[in-house]
Amino acid sequence: MRDRSSWYQPVVTALGPWPEEHARTRPALLCQVELALRLMETVAPGHSADGAWTLLGGYGPVFARAAGLSVGETEQVALVAARHLLWPMRRGRMWRQCLDAYLRLPERLRAYRVPDGEPAYRLPLVVAADRFTVYEEALARLPGFTVKPLEQAAAGEHRFMDRRHRRTSVLIPADLVQDSLPGHSLTPERPTSAGPLEVPLAELADVARWMDREEQHRGRKAGNWAQRFDDLDLDARTADGTAFAPASALPLDQLTHLVGMVGAGKSTLMTLLAVWAHNNGRRITLVVGDVAEQLSLTELFRGLGLNAALIQGSTTRPQHTQRLHRRLAARGMHSLLAHTDVAFRHLSTACPLDGLRALDVSEPLRYNDAPCGGLHPVRQERSPEPGDAAAQLSAEHAVRELERARGAVGQQSHEDDSDTEETWGVPRACPLWSACPRHSAARDLVDALIWVANPASLVQTAVPRQLNAERLRYLELACLRSDIVVVDEADRVQMQLDQMFAPSATLVTTGVSESWLDQLQTHEIAELARQGRLQLSDQDVERWSAALDVVGSAADRLYAMLIDDEGLRNWAQIDYFSAWTLQEKLLTAWYPLALGRSVGGSDGVETADVEDESALYEDEEDESRGEDEPGGSRGPGPHVPWARRRSEITGFFDVFRDDPLGGGGPYLSPADELTALTHDVLHTLDEKQTRRRVRALLDSFLVGAPGPQQRPQTVAEQGKEPAREEVPLTEEWRELNARRLEFTLVLAALHQRLDRVTFLWPQVEAALRLDAASHELTRRPPLDYAPLLPEAPMGNVLGFQYLIDERAAARDQDGRRTGTLRFFRCAGVGRELLLGLPQLGADPSRGEVGPHVLLMSGTSWAGTSTRAHVLAPVRAVLKPQNKALRSIRHTVFRTEFVHDAAGQAIRLSGQDPDKRGDVLRMMIGRLARPRSDGTTSPLQSELAQISDQRRRRALLLVGSYAEAGVAATALDEIPRWRGRVRVLAADDAELETAVNGAVTRGSRTRSTAAVRRGDLASFAEDPDAELLVAPLLAVERGHNVLTSPQRAGEERVAAFGTVFFLARPHPRPDDLSLAVFAINDWASRFVRGQLTSSEGRFGDLVAKADGLDAAGGAFRTLARRVWRHVLSRPYIYSSLSDDEKESFVWDQLVTIWQVIGRLVRGGVPARVVFVDAAFAPRLAAAQAPGADRSGLSRANDPGLLVRLRDVLAPHLAGSAVRDIDADPADSELVKLLYRPLYEALCGLNAPREPHGTD
Repeated sequence: MRDRSSWYQPVVTALGPWPEEHARTRPALLCQVELALRLMETVAPGHSADGAWTLLGGYGPVFARAAGLSVGETEQVALVAARHLLWPMRRGRMWRQCLDAYLRLPERLRAYRVPDGEPAYRLPLVVAADRFTVYEEALARLPGFTVKPLEQAAAGEHRFMDRRHRRTSVLIPADLVQDSLPGHSLTPERPTSAGPLEVPLAELADVARWMDREEQHRGRKAGNWAQRFDDLDLDARTADGTAFAPASALPLDQLTHLVGMVGAGKSTLMTLLAVWAHNNGRRITLVVGDVAEQLSLTELFRGLGLNAALIQGSTTRPQHTQRLHRRLAARGMHSLLAHTDVAFRHLSTACPLDGLRALDVSEPLRYNDAPCGGLHPVRQERSPEPGDAAAQLSAEHAVRELERARGAVGQQSHEDDSDTEETWGVPRACPLWSACPRHSAARDLVDALIWVANPASLVQTAVPRQLNAERLRYLELACLRSDIVVVDEADRVQMQLDQMFAPSATLVTTGVSESWLDQLQTHEIAELARQGRLQLSDQDVERWSAALDVVGSAADRLYAMLIDDEGLRNWAQIDYFSAWTLQEKLLTAWYPLALGRSVGGSDGVETADVEDESALYEDEEDESRGEDEPGGSRGPGPHVPWARRRSEITGFFDVFRDDPLGGGGPYLSPADELTALTHDVLHTLDEKQTRRRVRALLDSFLVGAPGPQQRPQTVAEQGKEPAREEVPLTEEWRELNARRLEFTLVLAALHQRLDRVTFLWPQVEAALRLDAASHELTRRPPLDYAPLLPEAPMGNVLGFQYLIDERAAARDQDGRRTGTLRFFRCAGVGRELLLGLPQLGADPSRGEVGPHVLLMSGTSWAGTSTRAHVLAPVRAVLKPQNKALRSIRHTVFRTEFVHDAAGQAIRLSGQDPDKRGDVLRMMIGRLARPRSDGTTSPLQSELAQISDQRRRRALLLVGSYAEAGVAATALDEIPRWRGRVRVLAADDAELETAVNGAVTRGSRTRSTAAVRRGDLASFAEDPDAELLVAPLLAVERGHNVLTSPQRAGEERVAAFGTVFFLARPHPRPDDLSLAVFAINDWASRFVRGQLTSSEGRFGDLVAKADGLDAAGGAFRTLARRVWRHVLSRPYIYSSLSDDEKESFVWDQLVTIWQVIGRLVRGGVPARVVFVDAAFAPRLAAAQAPGADRSGLSRANDPGLLVRLRDVLAPHLAGSAVRDIDADPADSELVKLLYRPLYEALCGLNAPREPHGTD
């Protein structure tokens, strides 16, 4: 993190004594506001001062250019520097509050006068006359990193506090104290990166041959690198940019996007490039998929004698160590003494100080309690003579510990009892750190030329203070010190970054240790009490504390409602809800969206069930003008008589949600009544009286509401008598909606105040020592990136999830159950970090350029996919050799629909979760058992079609680990397959649940033999295994399964000859990431001028606005409209717009093609069998034997397979309509990447014809 406070200290000092009457406005604020006004003079001269915030949110350069302003090198440096120094002012409201506070200061202190709606102009300086020199210097260069040295502890006795606040001590002998090690240099030395870098393919071929020789010389397993390199073909974009032609060198120039057909050898190219860089003295960082791949790559490089190290986080190391132990045990090594894998050297969890602790210690030191940087020396009353220092220390320590062991520890003096960690002084670093096995990887990174990271470790992990006093993350350091950064599977990394900056945390749960809110409140009380609440004199601390109080009381009230009312839990959908989406549900109940027609969705899913399942979170902090305008939410059609009334009430709620506790009121509208009711519901002791007031306001809102006969009827309501509380405007219905309205009011207060707590966190972090208080903050994106990422276009977003606790202990005697309340936050457009990596390591003020960044993937060009498509133009394409390409183009797609007793094609996707298990068992029975006429099963017949005996294995894909267990058990019960089935199991079920949000029941205990995901590559070594059942997304990428060579020199190819899709890939409609991907994709494309909205393109929007402030407000309003749309849309194909349907298909295409890519490794064809009727409902209905197809609602749905073909056809069938703004090479890219997929789709269930190579 860059230092954003040192720069203004000279001005604060020069200002002299601060006026007492303005004590609540800090001098630093004056400097920050004036720096922003100086930025406006530099970048936007003549523009109103109220638009300064638009230059600080990450979109400053595009706003400036769109406004017709010149952005040269000086302006660019100023914008980057200002983002680091002033990022807390990036919101319109925060900027206006700061500007108002500044203008209340006396003019003798100020440097500017700011007329309303006009540019600021300078005043004669009375004090701090040199302040503009300071401001200009601050805007002329990047600030340095925040520095916080950590002194190393000396020999002797030291104390530390573990995470359970238990004091312990250690005696460190002098002979164990290690010298400190030199840290990382933060001065980049990249003479080779000053311009484009060409890596000759001939030199990579030499590297491949060297690696083969070196492996043979060292007795290592042969990698056949020369052969693998010969299988590669590299094309680069032509000079005119319209096509790709064979290249003799790999071009690297800042950001280079390389795509390659799945199985083309991108991993081979990355490995060769790393060795080439090392042998040429260049530093390179590789970003790979997971820790397992990190470990294997690092050992590969080290086995060749190369200086390589891996970047790993510390918080999850015990899980990764356990995973490795479990994988080794699964291979038959049941004794821990047999677990001697070299990877353990990187995964040590040992703490050398543990053996030096007190005699009364009854259990080992927990991993998280190691005092790597938290030792406090025990003060000695007298200094021993130098000759007997060690003996004296040892004797005193032994006496003290013996007394403790005898029970004297309970007879400590009052001074000892009152002794607390804060009285111990400044913590010190462990003197054994330089030799500690736990930190060996961090030490190796200092000199290593090859760094191997995964996205999480690179972004989240901080550089140890034992090495560098500067505060920075390894991603920043990698971009500073690397000549080349290679990002493998760039589209997956893009998705991970989006999710990383939309994190979740446990707000409230059972037990304080896991509850973020309970921990925070406990710590706040302790901190305020420690100093007699002196910290509250700081306005930020006072506001933060007040906001936290509201969060606590609102969370308690929500819990009372959720625990007591199952109907309310069901109405809130339990998964994801926010104040805005619940408001929409209320408004839809009061004033429906349509008149007199049934509401339903495709696949038999009712709209009422999915309308809010993807509900995320509205930013309740309104930062720009014009955001209260209607149009962001879906309203009823103009022909509906109550359209005006609904819009009117929507306006009341929008005003209320932005200020639920009325700090900015009164608004002289029913919004004030909503605010008053919120206070009432939060603090009432008379619930009945409060309910009467809620009912009175609800009745006023329902004046003009349609009656039961005017409302649309949902699919669930058709043909049955509704309950009284479901009949609109009845007494029971009104009471039900009153309860829901109360819940929404409380949630709105919690929502807005939680945003305040998290936003004000940086300002109060030091005063309340929050970093030490809450390790849950590691779940938030690091604050280091706040100046580096564009803010979420709709503003920061919060939302909630309530999960029922299924444990018996979580119930009371009446059967009521508690649960866990989580919150989510969108803190920036994560994918922009990927696109901005070259700039992250650059310092234009010093003429220093960033690293060359190579983004690689087989599906990172994906049309309009909101998830996978990387916006960087493709500069190079990696292809298999023509022989391999011909084989791959012989890939065969076919359907194998199986039918139930009624002759209906079995459809797994879209089934009720309670029924999926039974449907899956039925599908397995039809697929894997012999047919009724005695012929072999479809599964056996498919295996017989695989001509290569080495590849006669099948991969069966389902939707989850739980379903994989069900399917594998069903298969193992069939005599033909007994003992031949393996099921993929998660390496760590708990971690899989945390990352993916899906409970993986069944992944640990099942009768069928399990293969852990980390051991998937060894599946082909099992001679008895013919079938592997796995979740589709678990094998989508990485973990290639290749045949085991049976003779010397035999080429390894994909071990699976066929794959059965038993379920259609489809994200959960309530998945938060869907909306995050959509809004981030929209923002990234829109600001680059690649999308057109109702207001035109981004440049049109800015040009039409009256100044930067209005332009920022218009952009925010439009972004909120898009955000509200992606939140409220049912994520069902038939409900999407045409553009969204195309994006949806591209998303699914990426997933399916990546899975198929596992089967074409080594240039072999794949056989792909689609079993789920959901893939092609029309075809399944046509093939159904003797079924009455007239009643099939899905009979006219062509299905996903047809849509996959149709989305590729415009590029491959020559029917594409040329978009004037499209990349001229797009169609060429589609041919290079997806032609085998398209041809297989076109030949679905048809005889294959030979293909050429054109």
